[in-house]
Amino acid sequence: MRKLMESANIGKDPSDLLEEDVVGVEFKSVEEAESFYHIYSKIIGFSVRKNQCRKNQAGIVTTRSWCCSNEGFRRTKYIKNPNRVREPRSEIRIGCRAMFRVCYSKITKLWVVKEFRANHNHCMATNMQKHFLRSHRKISAAELEQAKLLKKAGMKTSEIWNLFVHQNGGWDKVGCTKKDLYNSLAAGRRGVDDLDANTTLTFLQFKLDIDPEFSYAYMVDEESRLTHLFWADGASRFNYELFGDSLAFDSTYKTNRCQMPLVVLVGSNNHGMTCVFGFALIQNETAETYTWVLQKNLECMKDKLPETILTDGCRSMNKAIEDLMPSVVHRTCSWHILNNAIKHVHEEGFVFRVYPFFYRYYSVDEFDLRWNMMLLDYNAENNEWAKALYSSRHQWADTHLRGSYFGGSTATNRCESMNAFLKRFLDEKLPLWRALQHCDHGLAALRYGELGKHAADKLSTPVLKRTSMSEIEEQFASIYTRNMFLEVRYQITRSEKYNVVRHHKLKASDICTIEKYLSKDHPKRKVTFKRIEKEMSCDCYWLETKGIPCRHVFAAMKHLHLSDIPRNIIKNRWLKECKDIYLSSPDAQRRFVNPDMISSKRYGGINSQANLFLYYCKKSPKVQQRGMELMSTLLVEMQKMVEDVGEEEKTINGAVHEVHDGIKEPHPVATKGRPPQSKSSQQNSSQKSAKARICRVCKKSGHDYRNCKVRKQNAKLSGSCK
Repeated sequence: MRKLMESANIGKDPSDLLEEDVVGVEFKSVEEAESFYHIYSKIIGFSVRKNQCRKNQAGIVTTRSWCCSNEGFRRTKYIKNPNRVREPRSEIRIGCRAMFRVCYSKITKLWVVKEFRANHNHCMATNMQKHFLRSHRKISAAELEQAKLLKKAGMKTSEIWNLFVHQNGGWDKVGCTKKDLYNSLAAGRRGVDDLDANTTLTFLQFKLDIDPEFSYAYMVDEESRLTHLFWADGASRFNYELFGDSLAFDSTYKTNRCQMPLVVLVGSNNHGMTCVFGFALIQNETAETYTWVLQKNLECMKDKLPETILTDGCRSMNKAIEDLMPSVVHRTCSWHILNNAIKHVHEEGFVFRVYPFFYRYYSVDEFDLRWNMMLLDYNAENNEWAKALYSSRHQWADTHLRGSYFGGSTATNRCESMNAFLKRFLDEKLPLWRALQHCDHGLAALRYGELGKHAADKLSTPVLKRTSMSEIEEQFASIYTRNMFLEVRYQITRSEKYNVVRHHKLKASDICTIEKYLSKDHPKRKVTFKRIEKEMSCDCYWLETKGIPCRHVFAAMKHLHLSDIPRNIIKNRWLKECKDIYLSSPDAQRRFVNPDMISSKRYGGINSQANLFLYYCKKSPKVQQRGMELMSTLLVEMQKMVEDVGEEEKTINGAVHEVHDGIKEPHPVATKGRPPQSKSSQQNSSQKSAKARICRVCKKSGHDYRNCKVRKQNAKLSGSCK
């Protein structure tokens, strides 16, 4: 950019350029002019697209213009299509008039700027969002060539993308998104191992040095062996401060060579996406262990208790929550309970009868009545499992849990999906420090997706359907994230099926009775609106349970002709500006002072230039020969340099693992599953020899039914194969 500014005789900073500074500037070629405007747009923070191109009678381009990607408006036929199945893309064309136009001068033989508009009618992208702009996303020819080669070698596209991230030093430095890589490859088809616990703790200490908000804790046994480990970075702690009202956690296995179960504590952010609050590696799954994990999590989060907790029903987890957090509302995963119902009640159709108790809101008396009728119908009055399930109904029945927010889930599917996501990066043969590093990489990938959602919400607006409450819809679209706005709009659409059948106007409030159209079996709901406080509530408790207003509330708002959203139904956790995305430098997510990782970073710094060098070398034999000559000379020089600095590098890399000296690697642990065999059963099984296979026809060993000679002889005599 500096060279372009100097060649164009522009002495100002790009962000301060005005129309009079640019109009009249000359460029040697149209490509140079285009490069100038593209670099300028990236510095300012907007995307560019080509606009007009005029040619003379000879077909030579004489005028070329570029405009902001937000220029113009989308045609209504693409929005008002009644047969549309998918949601339309977010609107970006909002009539921005910023543009840049150059014309060719026959006198000077140069391209002269004739028009330059610098003012925009929209916000600019921040530094963390600029790499999402469309005109600044492009996969280079060298990287595309490398991707094709790796694809031929059998590497998945997602793995190739991860390789590019490491080579270039972060997602924002690749130059394109993962989807761009997928599209480019599709277009082509169409046309320090084995380190111990000491190093693991050194890794965590280094993360603390680069992130002051990072926190970790560990426990050792009498042999100074690592038993439990908990850690959470600054972004996780910040997320918990905003979204820690609901917590879910579960353990997963086969993530490291020590066979230590990995516990992931998760919640949901303002996009309704999963966010991670912390990790823990534990030696066993006892109540004491889970108490330690929850205790360290509370200490890390400044003793802030969650309002609700969702688990899979593990007894150890239940005991830890009951002892440490007795006031927190605890819910057991509905999927696990329904799965156990099949095993304990062997009556056809029982699961379908018990299913509504998890998701429908009955009164307490109606719940008990329906439950007793179900037990009578399936002869399960004396079933011990059914009795235990009823006694724990306060942890799973919607009747008793309605009004408590569990992140929009009734099962641990958020934990399961997070475990499956992390398994892409983890392996049962990984040493502990590498497992932690891969957890960081998976967490950074998760936050990168969140950053993309945040950028999309800021740089575009959702297309409004213009429902019967268009003013309310527009207000929610302006303040809520896109995902949550779509949830709210769905409730607005559903409200059209509901009518107000009774309206009581009191001194300071209005009470509306809501009924579904032509549905006598559907329960009536009462919505109360306090006129002074500007607050609205419904006795279905959907707002308290799901976090978004229900269809009954919108039906009452329409009846009362409310043009503004009541204060209490706007939840801060769903706002676009709920937080500034906390994402430290991508390098900080993966840096660790280790010889192996230092060499990897050096490789990443030179790899992009090496790829470009290889790309040019393959263009012709002459270029290849010259490249080999240069490479040979350079290799000799670099080899001599490596020999000279070898001792110095050894000294630097040798003083790395001295922070937590004395902590030993944990013993491999047995996870939950099949119980271990006793010594007597192991001896008996070892003494037993493998049972020989015996033919079922002749009762002799050494062959089976298919090769039995007796069967074949009998078949010939009888004339048929039996």
